[in-house]
Amino acid sequence: MAKPVVEKKYSFLDSIYLFEILKGMVLTMRHFMFNFFASFRPGPHTIPTTWQYPEDRREISPIFRGEHMLMLDEQGRELCVGCGMCAKICPAKCITVEMAKVKEGEESKYAGKTHCKNFNIDLLRCIFCGFCEETCPKSAIELGQGYELSRFTKEECQLGKERLLKNYHWAKKNNKLKPKKVEAEQPKDKKE
Repeated sequence: MAKPVVEKKYSFLDSIYLFEILKGMVLTMRHFMFNFFASFRPGPHTIPTTWQYPEDRREISPIFRGEHMLMLDEQGRELCVGCGMCAKICPAKCITVEMAKVKEGEESKYAGKTHCKNFNIDLLRCIFCGFCEETCPKSAIELGQGYELSRFTKEECQLGKERLLKNYHWAKKNNKLKPKKVEAEQPKDKKE
């Protein structure tokens, strides 16, 4: 059985929402006055105003997931073996990898017996989830610190292998590489 609908009768003051409008204006004025007086306090982080972006840049978390980069090992060799695990796990299907065998005489360029001939990431499709970084068996791809991703054309949003390596060199030069992951020690079984 349905419940009967009861219509509520509003008074004139209730129907024009005057009290609610005044409450909202008091809240707005309170925030305005707080920000106004806080702007006179010294210190960089006490002013609750907008950062003046290109001039003032704040620190980014070391685990921030920004523009991708292909990693190199200590000898300067490419770590990517072109297995395609990153392309398979990607939910946005924005990664394409083409594998090739290492030619004779080029063993010093690559860390494995195979390498990625072509590696392309479409930034317009990427959701920066980090699955590619987590699934890579060689830790060859990482999401770096680059967050200025605006481009003028769609072609500039296609990160090729050269651009990914350039991102790595920039991050290494500016000391923006992520800290190495440390595996937790497994507890030893006590069967004694």
